[in-house]
Amino acid sequence: MEHGLWYSVGGYPLSEQVEVRIENDDQFTTTAVTRDVRPKVAELAVVSITGNRADYLSIAQKGRKIATGQVTVVFSNLVPLGDLDVQSIRERLPTTFRDRFDPPTVGWWRPTPRLWEEIQKVIADAWPDARAPIRDLRSILAGSQGFTGRVEGGVEVFERDAVATAIQAWGGDSFRKRVLRNAVPSRSTPVAPFLSQLLGVSLREDPQIAIDHINFPGMEIARKDMVGSVVFGDRYGEEYFTILNCNRQPLERTLGVDLIYYSHRFDSFVLVQYKRMTEGGDGTPVYRPSRDSNHDKEIERMRDAERAMRQLPRAKDSGTDAYRLSGRPFYMKLCEPKAKAALDAGMVSGMYIPLDLWRRQLRSPETKGPREGVVMNWDTCKRRFNNSEFTRLLSRGWIGSAPGRSSYLSSIIESVLGNGRMLVLAATTAGRSPRDARRDGMGRYAAEDDPAGAL
Repeated sequence: MEHGLWYSVGGYPLSEQVEVRIENDDQFTTTAVTRDVRPKVAELAVVSITGNRADYLSIAQKGRKIATGQVTVVFSNLVPLGDLDVQSIRERLPTTFRDRFDPPTVGWWRPTPRLWEEIQKVIADAWPDARAPIRDLRSILAGSQGFTGRVEGGVEVFERDAVATAIQAWGGDSFRKRVLRNAVPSRSTPVAPFLSQLLGVSLREDPQIAIDHINFPGMEIARKDMVGSVVFGDRYGEEYFTILNCNRQPLERTLGVDLIYYSHRFDSFVLVQYKRMTEGGDGTPVYRPSRDSNHDKEIERMRDAERAMRQLPRAKDSGTDAYRLSGRPFYMKLCEPKAKAALDAGMVSGMYIPLDLWRRQLRSPETKGPREGVVMNWDTCKRRFNNSEFTRLLSRGWIGSAPGRSSYLSSIIESVLGNGRMLVLAATTAGRSPRDARRDGMGRYAAEDDPAGAL
């Protein structure tokens, strides 16, 4: 039978700090002594802020080890339970369980599986609005049980990564983890399997603005093919972020995924084309262009687009936002197509390679295999960007097309969709005061984002 957990935060000031974290991030992290709590990889949990009420039902995840016998526990996907006090729960329980229901006012408590089942029944009966969210929590937990991570996924793996890349570039690590943890597996569809999982997720900062408010060049062409969209916004209402999935083909006939990212602040486009790595003879992931019938024509398509964009006039902008380390907007991403379990907030393992470097690698002796064929893997592609490096360069405008060259995007979108590829479009509005996504309002790093202090 299923185990559950009860956590009572306790009095001020800790309770206030937890409420602030829930309000801002829709999750919070605390520490636990392993021998006392024995936290599971993922399980349902009740969170009591003051100790005398059941305030939230959530998912508790065992986190990283921080000291001998101590680990972090992350509470996410919090479902408010209204005014449901401990005494009311006790009175609603069957008589045989009432004396065994004794949660502490501060700290951890693990009820027996049978008692936990009765507690959940009481919660569902006392707070009917929580029934549908509870079903979603169970779907998320079911999608994370017994998952090895070795399953080779289809195109939806790359759609997930395209969405995760855009989210991280705009909101940073914490925001990406929050959104991905809220993806509900049961909501997938045959056309936009991952993005559709986010459509019903309730984000407190989501302003629910119309897509027409995003001035994305070429959107008129893309909109007729749109099969899913998600709009995010920051808590200050200064900047919005839209992700669209555009696809003319059913999933089984989709050839691949492209990501087009547009930053209004920098008037800059970056296009990423995904390539699947498969298992080589020695078990390591590898990509061989000669075995990809679409490779050469796709490279030529990108080269034609890049040449056409370079011929367009640049905007007469002498500001610092117009500066680029590279004005070339095209990148390849080699990915290991491993499906991700629910609650796995990580990005797909892979490497980003600029198009001009990719073309150089095709001719380089470093990528030549024993039969003189081109072999691309972690060993032969020594110069590359990892996920964090790429998203930080992208979000800060260090890479991407020069300002004023966005008018060519329409034909790029049409070409991508005409070739049977799935296109994920991500666009930001122009924020008045763009922020460093890794810092809070006082300029401080969160522990997981601090390059000097993260464990």
